[in-house]
Amino acid sequence: MGVSDKTRKILWIQAGGFCAICRKQVITPGTESDDPSVFGEEAHIVARSEGGPRAGGLAEDLINHHSNLILLCSKDHKRVDDQPNHFTVERLRRIKSEHEARVRSMEGTEKDRLRLVPDPEFPQPKVLKLITRGNPLWNMIKESLAFEYGLPDDLRDDEEDLIIEFLDLIRDYLDIARELDSVRENRDAEKGIQQYISRLAERDFLVGAYVRHFLLTGGNVEMPTPWPMLRVEVQPAALAEVADKDGTPYFPRES
Repeated sequence: MGVSDKTRKILWIQAGGFCAICRKQVITPGTESDDPSVFGEEAHIVARSEGGPRAGGLAEDLINHHSNLILLCSKDHKRVDDQPNHFTVERLRRIKSEHEARVRSMEGTEKDRLRLVPDPEFPQPKVLKLITRGNPLWNMIKESLAFEYGLPDDLRDDEEDLIIEFLDLIRDYLDIARELDSVRENRDAEKGIQQYISRLAERDFLVGAYVRHFLLTGGNVEMPTPWPMLRVEVQPAALAEVADKDGTPYFPRES
């Protein structure tokens, strides 16, 4: 059995998202076209395989326990495995303990500010999913805690009014989605969304959406809290491109 999701979360939280050796954050900033890059790795202090560095001397059920894992950047993970005579079990346990104590004692720093960071357990979407029915968008709304949107410029007044009505409806549903328990209430919400999608399609507008998964950290938050954010865009159909999940167009526009 590998490292469980719970164990992985405990390790990353206790390490503060920083390499225990070089103390650098193990995620790079994203760009306008790409998501952040995560290069943190869960390294075993006592090896999980008999032929690995620092192997032996630990019960099998503790091999993948968070107490036997240390968060490292990819560079230091390789150092640790290539130099087991220097990075002994005792040394790594001391490094882990001192690093986690340092994270716990941080005050008046970035750790105290509330911030959203990408959840490393979820791939961040690069393209919008085309929404043609109410049900898929309603399911995205129900799983989300926050909302952002995009709409085109240079709209006629009637087009802008319709799109804003639709986006306001999405925001209102986001506030009450988790309170709607009955199948009828959920179905009525789907139909309400569908009516706007159809009205927009009649005017040659398409609706696209995705959910980005973040973690809320810092401040008084004791443990990073999942914070899924819904993005909805309404764009003219004439400007749409069909692309794969990495954003590569299936039918590139001719220059």
